[in-house]
Amino acid sequence: MTAIPAPSAARPAGGLKVTPWTLRLVSVGALGLFCAVQWAGIVRPGEGGKLFLMFLVAMVAGVVVATAIEMPRRWVRRATIAGVLLVALLAMLSVAGMPSWYLRPDRWDTLVVDAANGIGTLPSLRMPYRGSNEWVRIVLLAGGGLLLLCSAIFALAPRPWTFGAAFTLTIMYVTAIVEHRPDHPYFGGAVFALLLAALLWGERLTGKEAPVAAGLAVAAVLASAILAPHLDSPKPWVDYEALAESLQGGKTTTFTWNHSYSPLDWARDGQELARVKGRGDLYYKTANLEDFDGREWVQSKDTPVESEDTEYSFRHRGWTQTIHVDIKGLKTTQFLTAGTTAFVNHSSKKVREATPGTFEASAKPLRRGDGYDALIYYPTPSDIEMKAAGTDYPYFAPRGLSLRLPTQPGSGGPIDVHVTPWGNDAASTAQGRFGFQNYDVDAVMASSPYAREWTLAQQIKGASTDPYDYVRQVIARVQRGARYTETPPPPGKLTPLDAFLFRDHAGYCQHFAGATALLLRMGGVPARVVAGFSPGSRDGGEHIVRDLDAHSWVEVYFPNIGWVTFDPTPGDSPARGQQTDTLSIKAATPTAQGKTATPSDRTSDPTAGGSADVAETKGESGSGWYVAGAGALVLALGGWLLAWRRRRRLLATGDHDVAELQLALRRSGRAPANDLTLARVERMLAGSEGALGYVKALRIARYGSDPAAAPTPAQRRALRRELAAGLGLGGRIRALWALPPRFAELREALRPRRRRFYN
Repeated sequence: MTAIPAPSAARPAGGLKVTPWTLRLVSVGALGLFCAVQWAGIVRPGEGGKLFLMFLVAMVAGVVVATAIEMPRRWVRRATIAGVLLVALLAMLSVAGMPSWYLRPDRWDTLVVDAANGIGTLPSLRMPYRGSNEWVRIVLLAGGGLLLLCSAIFALAPRPWTFGAAFTLTIMYVTAIVEHRPDHPYFGGAVFALLLAALLWGERLTGKEAPVAAGLAVAAVLASAILAPHLDSPKPWVDYEALAESLQGGKTTTFTWNHSYSPLDWARDGQELARVKGRGDLYYKTANLEDFDGREWVQSKDTPVESEDTEYSFRHRGWTQTIHVDIKGLKTTQFLTAGTTAFVNHSSKKVREATPGTFEASAKPLRRGDGYDALIYYPTPSDIEMKAAGTDYPYFAPRGLSLRLPTQPGSGGPIDVHVTPWGNDAASTAQGRFGFQNYDVDAVMASSPYAREWTLAQQIKGASTDPYDYVRQVIARVQRGARYTETPPPPGKLTPLDAFLFRDHAGYCQHFAGATALLLRMGGVPARVVAGFSPGSRDGGEHIVRDLDAHSWVEVYFPNIGWVTFDPTPGDSPARGQQTDTLSIKAATPTAQGKTATPSDRTSDPTAGGSADVAETKGESGSGWYVAGAGALVLALGGWLLAWRRRRRLLATGDHDVAELQLALRRSGRAPANDLTLARVERMLAGSEGALGYVKALRIARYGSDPAAAPTPAQRRALRRELAAGLGLGGRIRALWALPPRFAELREALRPRRRRFYN
């Protein structure tokens, strides 16, 4: 049997030729995949799988668009390209997590509005994004997919714009590494430089030039990798921060921390206020707002500074640490610390204790250039530890259970309510001005502006099993149906917190924190409002605190643990742009270890105390079907266009079947000689009757008396088997690609066989 020569025997000395288009496809694919891996780290937790699917969609769409550009009819060409781009965009949005119900025509307006809101939120966020706003995550991930799609179209077009593809992928890579700071930047930069060089100049180099160019590129990158760590010194060559500070002319920002609940109107331009070195993502405190004056939460004026503020858990040494603070654009009398501060050292200003656990400058305020160290106690317990904390509160904890009600008829002044701690059988008390007159607590609360809050607190308490469960349910109630806005409606005749909870359901951090602390105290759980700054953004080992981070949150007291941070403000607020919502309204679910944990029940340290949670997808599930359908549509359209393009090129030769045979030999690794004839192919296939019949049919159709003669499906299958002979599974796949099945073969394979019965 004489078979077609093996690939090694028939391949010319120069090897198989690789077209420039194939080189561009490989180079843009390699660089795009590398950039997609980097972009996946722009959100936490990383989304490598989603970015890989977007990469596949982008490459397929790029190939299809490049093929469609060559279609002769303008309207068909434009319609095909527009359809492919639309399908690719919807596929990327679905992969990014867009709920499937957005694809319904009657929901397209909602889709546009939500996408616009997600994009509009991006400037105020810090990266990598750890929040739960689903549309922020969607637009971040889909943005990377769109960059991949643009680069694929630029590189694979019939008239390629390789520089455009390189520029797009460079933007994608630089943005990703700036936002999430990879662990090995020099290695990643070296890989990116080599892949970028391959994309820009790979197809221009001849066979002899390519090894030399590759060696020079590798040498240059290695030299850069050696020099870069030495050039990247701790001190900048040009201290642009110091230059910017000098140009600002000593510009500083001062904050007033007492609550007012009026619309926020201070300037927020991202000015850097301080830099903090410490472990974990801490909430930076300036003041405790321990007093509720009947309308607002304000700083306490009568708490002795020498009184105790917290218990220390010596079982958790990691809860105590020393932080270092450098003041930049902030002017303040309060020292910026975290948790409960034991003392302040190495300060450039004189220090005195303001309230238990907080400190202030005794003479001149802190401002740009000042710095200090602070020893802090910042507990980050797990949900299990908080549930097991019990109700044995220390003697000073009831300070966090007092409320002042506005003046009522016949009271002669404000009324102070002291709520009994959770688990204590004693009755709560209400006293008039100077403590001379006692009132019935339920009656006083029923006639006060906070009657609805009191009733709500007792209802939630009755449905809670312990203080921690009560905290969870209170925060869930405060967040339910509420939206974040910095211009809340005027309260009118209602108090601000009552209007927020029961009428408007709209406010900012002061409203969320104030309402939460009020309900917690009414339920017998010691709580207070805290003012300061959210964790800020990372810069190496430091956290940068900006004016956008000004914030209020809640601290709740747990016996044998201390004051624990909870943040009820939604995660899409400017100060919490990168933070996941602290608590959600979902029920507790079992973890992998069999313990019970509540999604998103975590304190200020994202690495401790529960798990982060991503908001539930609204509407219908099953967006994966849209992804699969969109991918199948793109692949089917791409296959049809590639087949059309291939047929068109073959017909341009004037002899479709003969040209297809030559192409099949080339694709199977048996590149035919320039003078290969049908007669020579017949001699090569003399041992294969079916394959020989295929070539004979071609010869008869070309030179014989029957121009309509054509190879049968069986002969075509025989030739395909001959092309794959001796090459294993890879050879069979290659032969299938070299000589794809025709419709007649598929029809014959599906034709029902006649059954034969034998007696």
